[in-house]
Order: sequence, then structure tokens, then C-alpha cells
Amino acid sequence: MGAERTLHGEPARFARGFQQVGAETWAWLQPNGALGESNAGLIASGEHVLLVDTLWDLALTRRMLDEARGLVDAAPEVVFNTHSDGDHVWGNQLLAGARIVSTAKARELMTLDTPRDLRRLKRLGKLLRPLGREMAPFDWSDVELTLPNETFEGELSVAIGERRVELIEVGPAHTAGDAVAWVPDASVCFAADVLFIGCTPITWAGPLSAWLSALDRISALGATTFVPGHGPVCDQPAVDLLRRYLEWAQTEGGALLDRGISPAKAARSLLLSEEFKTLPWAEWDDPARLVITLSTEQYRRKGGQGHLIGLGRTRAIAQMQGVKRKLRTVG
Repeated sequence: MGAERTLHGEPARFARGFQQVGAETWAWLQPNGALGESNAGLIASGEHVLLVDTLWDLALTRRMLDEARGLVDAAPEVVFNTHSDGDHVWGNQLLAGARIVSTAKARELMTLDTPRDLRRLKRLGKLLRPLGREMAPFDWSDVELTLPNETFEGELSVAIGERRVELIEVGPAHTAGDAVAWVPDASVCFAADVLFIGCTPITWAGPLSAWLSALDRISALGATTFVPGHGPVCDQPAVDLLRRYLEWAQTEGGALLDRGISPAKAARSLLLSEEFKTLPWAEWDDPARLVITLSTEQYRRKGGQGHLIGLGRTRAIAQMQGVKRKLRTVG
């Protein structure tokens, strides 16, 4: 990869930009998949274009759209927002005249974290390292939340020229409104944040059993290629490895929660154990995200519905930062 760097200044493990994954089908990749380093996709049929997700700010989205023009000289007529997170939605305003589609639940959740909220958090983050460093690459000053103008539940088949793209709701998993785009003629699944590859997943909705069911659903498609929401393009074995991680978090983390150990202490215990060093996901970026996942798992076990929000969410994020600092100290 030479001297190429990620948005956060790390050495890039894979190339930024469009990677062709099938006939008239491309993945937009942003190494290495850390906070805000999200992927997207482009599906074309002649001059007809569907865009899978926008990016976290306008500059990133403009760059992607400019490069897309080099592949297909036509503006996207359909934008599919796979879920509610801002790093897959907040560039929508640049395509406000398009047909913008998401699940009904995802659209409902898009007001959970608004650009105004993140601008405030970014200002606060300057005082709370490493949060400030993680948010520094992004500029939300001109972002206006632009919601989908069409929603669906279950499945929706979309015609793009002579091709059909199947939009399939698989949530709750990462979020309550997760959906994927299945391109049968290319055997490509744009799985968005149902898949994190080479970086630790984070659970805002869950429970983990539901995320495992979502993996069953996309695995049953028989795709040759998967485009994750974060990380490089992958195949079924990488999906299976993510399954093993989520099963580990569910079993090992769940056992500690059952003993009354807090999510933060449970995550810290697991991540600092000698056993963890031998596991294949020990090399994944941002292992402290396990704090969020176990916080959400505990929330759902206690009868919580939907996303981890409010004070519980804020506390989990703060505790995750604390575990990150601890891991750096011992690393």
C-alpha cells in the first residue's frame, strides 16, 4: 500500500476508492474501517445507477460521487441507505432529488444522532482524548439531515435499468433497521454494517442472537462476494469468522454478565486475558468496542427494546474510552 494513509492517519491495509466486484458493480472502500471509515457501493445498468449508502460528511461523499462519474457518467437515480448510522446517511443531501430508500425502522432511527448532536460531541471531544482525535477528520458543519423519501419492510425489489437489486431487511443486528442489497446477477451482497471485516463490530441494537440470525440470512444468499460496511471486500469464510467472534462475545461475555459483572469490567477481563491473545480477532482494530456490545447485550437482557440510548449509551461510550486507555497502557 506504500505511503497511503487512512482518514485517521494509520497505514492503509487496502486501497481507498472504487473496487470492481462484478459487471457494472463496484465497492467504494475507505481503509481501514475505523470510526467513520465506511464503505458504499455503486450498481449500474447502462446509464441507470443505484448508490448503496452515502458517507459521513459532504466532502467524503463529494469525492466518492466525483470518482463514480469516472465509472458511469450518470447521477444515481436510487440511493439505498442500509441503516441509520450517519456514516452511511449524512451525504444524502447531495442527492436530495433521487429516490432515497431505507427500511421504515432505519428512517425512524435516523433522528437518533443528528448532525447537531455530533457537532456538539465533537466540540466536547476536544477535551476528551482519544474521542477528539477520532472525530477530527470529519466536518459536519454543513450537513443537513436528509431522510429517505421511501421506506419498506421485509424485502423490496428495485429495477436498475435491466437489472434487479433485492433490498432485504435483516435487522435487528448492528442496528434495529439493518438491510442489505443483494445483486443476484453479480453474486454480490452489499452487507453494510452487518459485516465488519478486520475491525471489531459494535452492537447498538442486538441482541447478539439476532445478529447471528442476520448472518444466517445473508449466508443463505450464496454470494461469491460480500462488501462490508467497514473493512475490505470478503468472501464467506470471513463472514464465518465474524460469526465465531459474535458467538464468543455472546458465550464468554454473557457468562460474565450472568455473574453480575459489569459490561466494562467483563470486556476488560476478556480483552486482557491470555486466551484472547490466541484468538483470530485479537488482531482486529478497536477491540474495546466489546464494551458497547456487552452493554447492549445487558440492556436487552433486562428487557430493553430497540437501541441502547440515553444515559446508558453515553455511559457505555465513556467506559469504552476507558478500556481503550487501559489496553494502550498494557499494550
